[in-house]
Amino acid sequence: MDNRYSRQMIIQQIGVEGQEKLNKASVLVVGAGGLGSPVLTYLAAAGVGCLGLVDSDTVALGNFNRQFLYNKNDIGRSKADSAKEKLINLNDEIEIKTYNEYLTDQNVENIFTGYDIILGAVDSFETRYAVNRACISLGMPYIDGGVNGFSGCVLFSNPPDTPCLNCVFPMAAAKKDPRSEVGVLGTTAGVIGTIEANIALLWLLGLSNPVKNKLLMYDGLRMSIDHIEIKRDEECNVCRER
Repeated sequence: MDNRYSRQMIIQQIGVEGQEKLNKASVLVVGAGGLGSPVLTYLAAAGVGCLGLVDSDTVALGNFNRQFLYNKNDIGRSKADSAKEKLINLNDEIEIKTYNEYLTDQNVENIFTGYDIILGAVDSFETRYAVNRACISLGMPYIDGGVNGFSGCVLFSNPPDTPCLNCVFPMAAAKKDPRSEVGVLGTTAGVIGTIEANIALLWLLGLSNPVKNKLLMYDGLRMSIDHIEIKRDEECNVCRER
């Protein structure tokens, strides 16, 4: 192994064995925008052997305050293709798989099969709940991130050991939100996406999970991070079968 990962391999909890775990791991990231940019960048840089990327969108000027995988030359291009190009330039030793399609209940399980863990980096409640349902059906762990202005949250889900997304944010209540868009500060997306990537790396390395059964809440105005205890809803109509 060359010196690409030497600075992280000298960390006691990683070493050669931990790096080999990362090299053999496969992670799917849903979304290549404000959250997906730091998630994908740091997982690629850490040497996760196979990264899957799902995004059906194209690059637009309005993305640039938070989506640093792109530049003006990418406007109009597929985000999946553009992101893959940047990530391969960052680390050409890993495999990047792209899915330039919108996730639905019909295709989601087929796309997810074969990955170790799923990371959500989308702003659509419909897509987040589709991802949640698929992960529960396949028995896969799911890390969900969300941002709004200066604040954000991260949830680790792996029923029956933890609550699912629907336990904490019931779908019926979420659909009542009348906002079609929310404001996003680039640094907020960067913090939440980086936390998602960090939790994924801890899980892949087999280290203690600090957000198991906790909702991580970040407030950029107060520069605070809080862990809120959460419990599984035994009557949840999504994960109770698990």
